[in-house]
Amino acid sequence: MKKLFLLSICFCSVLLMESCTIAKFSGRGAYPIMMNNPTQKVEVIKHVSDSKMVVFDYTRAFDASELLSKFFEENKADGIINLELKLKSDVGTFFVNLFTLGLANAVVWGLEGDLVKMPNGLALSDYPDAQIVASANTMGELMYKLSANNINQSVHQMIVKTDEGFSFVTYR
Repeated sequence: MKKLFLLSICFCSVLLMESCTIAKFSGRGAYPIMMNNPTQKVEVIKHVSDSKMVVFDYTRAFDASELLSKFFEENKADGIINLELKLKSDVGTFFVNLFTLGLANAVVWGLEGDLVKMPNGLALSDYPDAQIVASANTMGELMYKLSANNINQSVHQMIVKTDEGFSFVTYR
């Protein structure tokens, strides 16, 4: 009887400690993710939040890009600021873990933040003195426009993709 009691205590302890795991959040997408406000001025497009139940995932590694990609596609945003990441349990995850004796390892992870648009586009946000020399819908059209211009070679140059097509930019 004493062995059965000790075994049940050990079993309950393992079940309780099984859910005490640290989570890893990352953002591996093409869009910048900031947990605070940027230094440059941005336009807030929309406040978004989403969550997802994860079951049988023992790594506890979550990529924010999974949930954010649909928001970036729908709203044509350049990035997200004031990001808050949450890892929590709710009634649904409680019952899933109860019925599977904790083997499902169910949790709900979510995020909340503000989608933003940069004033001159994402590529120009770090270059406050940047000037757009020429813009076009296609790269070929842009090259044709640039061949007619006499461009100062002493400044830095780059071609950026914009919502309208492509732009040739100079900056110091």
